[in-house]
Amino acid sequence: MTAAPSLPEIKVDAHAAAADAREFLERDRLMAAYALADIDQPDVEGSRWWVARRDGDVAAVALVVVGLPFRPCFATGTPDALGAIFREGIREPRILLATPPRGRLAIEAIYRFERLDHMRRMAVSVDTFRPRITHPVTRLGPEDLDAVIDLYGHASRTYFTPDRMRRELYFGIYQGSALAAAAGTHVRSARSGIAAVGNVLTRLAYRDRGMATSCTSAVTAAALEEHRDVVLNVRQENAPAISVYERLGFVVHAPFIEGPAVRRAPWERLFGSLKEKK
Repeated sequence: MTAAPSLPEIKVDAHAAAADAREFLERDRLMAAYALADIDQPDVEGSRWWVARRDGDVAAVALVVVGLPFRPCFATGTPDALGAIFREGIREPRILLATPPRGRLAIEAIYRFERLDHMRRMAVSVDTFRPRITHPVTRLGPEDLDAVIDLYGHASRTYFTPDRMRRELYFGIYQGSALAAAAGTHVRSARSGIAAVGNVLTRLAYRDRGMATSCTSAVTAAALEEHRDVVLNVRQENAPAISVYERLGFVVHAPFIEGPAVRRAPWERLFGSLKEKK
């Protein structure tokens, strides 16, 4: 009896060229939007990436933004290649992980989700965008930093900086001297032609008036002037938000999972592998 041929060994490259990682991520650019933007500007937030190859061909890519304290991480590829990256490459004790669902089991052998959110990636282009602004919106900049931090909470002070307010696109609605609602871009890249909208927030007293819609619409319109695709994330159970985004022309691209994850201790990984063999 002839034994089945074994698959070529997976090799993890911690020093892969940005072009190699970008080429793989472009296969699903809407899902990999954040990673593409971070890989195009590695010095902005301090991005690192790992590539797993099988027989010379890229089979998975993972990227961690080491410049942010919550360590955002995006990973995509075949499950076995992802498992190799998380086993041999990424050593962060804690990350905020986003990945398509098929990679979950391989990654969870190395990292344990503390919480798991089922998300949808939505996207819009110039052809599908339907602007809807019913309130006067203001472009926000470094001079609005105190008002922005007051809206999002003082824990956001390390995230919102003058550089971020200059670099990203933020729009808000003032009620008197207070910022009542705002939205902005998390990341964007002129090279990849992509931007990600987020941080959509309205103060409790001003909700259900369409302010979030107006802010999101303004940010999206500004982003589409410079980028061909705009994406955002939403929890799959958040039907009201999905409805708002759909009215603006966003469509669901694909599901993914996201949540804080901690690296399993060696004994925990060994115990898990022994259980699987029984």
